[in-house]
Amino acid sequence: MKIAAFVTSHSHNGNVATAAKELLRGAAEAGAETEIYYINDYDIKPCVGCRVCEKTDKCVIKGDDMPKLHEALIECDAYVLGTPTFYGDIPGSFKTFVDRVYPFVAIGKDPVTKTMTFGSNMPRRKPGVQICVSGNHGAKVFDSHLKVGYFCFNDLNAYPWEEILIPNTSWVAVKDNEEKLQELYDKGRRLVEHLKNNEPEDKERTKVFYDHFRLLEDVTLPCFEEK
Repeated sequence: MKIAAFVTSHSHNGNVATAAKELLRGAAEAGAETEIYYINDYDIKPCVGCRVCEKTDKCVIKGDDMPKLHEALIECDAYVLGTPTFYGDIPGSFKTFVDRVYPFVAIGKDPVTKTMTFGSNMPRRKPGVQICVSGNHGAKVFDSHLKVGYFCFNDLNAYPWEEILIPNTSWVAVKDNEEKLQELYDKGRRLVEHLKNNEPEDKERTKVFYDHFRLLEDVTLPCFEEK
């Protein structure tokens, strides 16, 4: 069992990294193999919006590090997305990473009703965790983080298992927040139990996310089962 964290922070020891490492520490002590990928350490070119991957499941961009991250996404059993807040929103590196996950999407088009469905070509449904950190904003700032992360999970055939939101870290850093560190550690252990016990997805919880983040009435994000 492998749990992989994808962290979009320049610092390996900052608030986001500390939070992700603490969750992974709990997971490791519960028996999981863990890995953390610092997105800014990789050369990731921006998506060009060509949409070729909708038909081929392959990205046309060559010569960067995104294939390594695609492989990591395929191999792991659970995803952790960790992101800070820049100017009240997600950082560009997080959006670039999410954009380049698009080759995993599976799009259906109904020519009669003119509606579209957005699923995933990932064969196995997996749990996803989001860790969102902000320096000087309250929890409301994380709505955009959760939206982008949620659409990423949808493309990866993942369901929103847990969100850990950490605002106001300019005043209390994650490393000094004992209550939050304990929560992160416990969530890591709990995630391993969830996987070991083959616990089912909470589909009502997933539906709440679908309903909240669906942007158009004629676009659906189907809850894909394992193929």
